[in-house]
Amino acid sequence: MSKILSDEIILPKNSKVGLFGGSFNPAHEWHYQVANEAYKSLGLDLVIWLVSPHNPLKDKNSLMPLAKRMESAKDIALSSNFIVTDIEKTINTQYSFDTISIFQESYPTVKFIWIMGSDNAAQVEEWKNWQEFIKKIPLAIYPRATNPLIDVEKKLKKNAKKIDAEHSKDLINTETPCFTFINGPMNDISSTRIRREM
Repeated sequence: MSKILSDEIILPKNSKVGLFGGSFNPAHEWHYQVANEAYKSLGLDLVIWLVSPHNPLKDKNSLMPLAKRMESAKDIALSSNFIVTDIEKTINTQYSFDTISIFQESYPTVKFIWIMGSDNAAQVEEWKNWQEFIKKIPLAIYPRATNPLIDVEKKLKKNAKKIDAEHSKDLINTETPCFTFINGPMNDISSTRIRREM
């Protein structure tokens, strides 16, 4: 399969890349915090923000237009270590399992990690092909006050190996299924609250 990202985006052989998927409805400072802490603690070369056309677990009517969500993500993701893309629209994927499969087929020499908040990790059993999903890619999970890490850990430890945060740079070389928690400050900001105040 040919490369799916534009020619300007180079993913060097054996590079370590975080895939940070979400609606970003809109993107806000917590998203930057997650991506930045993941970049540092996991020893990544790049974090790709995947602005999803539509999250199947969310109400489509509550979504801002994709172009607006892309704009908000680009306004927040101000780092040369980040790339913002709506590639899922181009490759016509709705589910993370399918997106990851295409990335791994398109860039077979690149090592990928999936970055998510504990709110999304708490719902992972509702995702399409979730057991195959966690076997495909290591998971790096950032805390959200709404979903304590201890609850997420109870769910995931039945199916995946936990890597302690102090060894999180080993995650990308650990046999899947595996996960780690990203240490970082809590932030109670949410896209829903921002939309209410807009």
